Amino acid sequence: MYTAITPPPALAPYIINFWYTDGPISAQAQAIHSDGCISILLVLSGESVIKDVSMRAGTYLLGPQTTSQLWHFNTQALRMVSARLTPLGAKRLSNIPLKYIKNECIELQEVLNTGFLKAKVMTPNLTPLQRIHALCSWLEHHFNKTNYQLPLAFSTTLIQIDNQPRSIKLAHMYDKLGLNSRRVERAFIESIGMSPKEYATLVEVFNSRNAIKYSPNKPLTDIAHDLEYVDQSHFIRQFKKVMQITPKQYRTRLAR
Repeated sequence: MYTAITPPPALAPYIINFWYTDGPISAQAQAIHSDGCISILLVLSGESVIKDVSMRAGTYLLGPQTTSQLWHFNTQALRMVSARLTPLGAKRLSNIPLKYIKNECIELQEVLNTGFLKAKVMTPNLTPLQRIHALCSWLEHHFNKTNYQLPLAFSTTLIQIDNQPRSIKLAHMYDKLGLNSRRVERAFIESIGMSPKEYATLVEVFNSRNAIKYSPNKPLTDIAHDLEYVDQSHFIRQFKKVMQITPKQYRTRLAR
């Protein structure tokens, strides 16, 4: 459905990747898995819907997602360019507190001047790669104008959470790192618009999804045990809270 592009080195601290789609798309709704990332969406043609927001030609900002959303397509073809932002990129993009756009899709012009994007990136007759090149130029210029740095409490804790292979126990982590829980809470809300617990839950469910995907025949009770969940019901509740479906339903979807 889409083609992903690695960002140039100068944008690596701010951009996870670029991607584009330029042609026919599946009529089936696609799941947007919650990973806490923020995305710029530049729609050139076609119509689709995310969380009751109808996206036609224009510029949009997809806030940090803590629950999975379905992306519905109302046309048979879609032309779009997107950039997925790192936490530092998200904070340098706009001064708007990210907590206010959590699980939201809004028009980008609500938080930024989009004149350059509409004039240079969305102009007709460009190839997708030419559009991404123009978007890179705009983002590099934009990020160079700001000096925001992520709080140390956030960066330190984020690395620890991302590297946890199993169920995450935040209180133990704070004690080990010598960090104050309230300081970490404030740093996470400031940096990515969600609490450390919410982010840790996303990482745990991401690990669960991978375990289900790459061990299709392994009993779900064994997967829950491997991930150090207290019991099967806790595993199911945590998974459904984010994915909106149970682990069993997710496995069934993968098998289709």
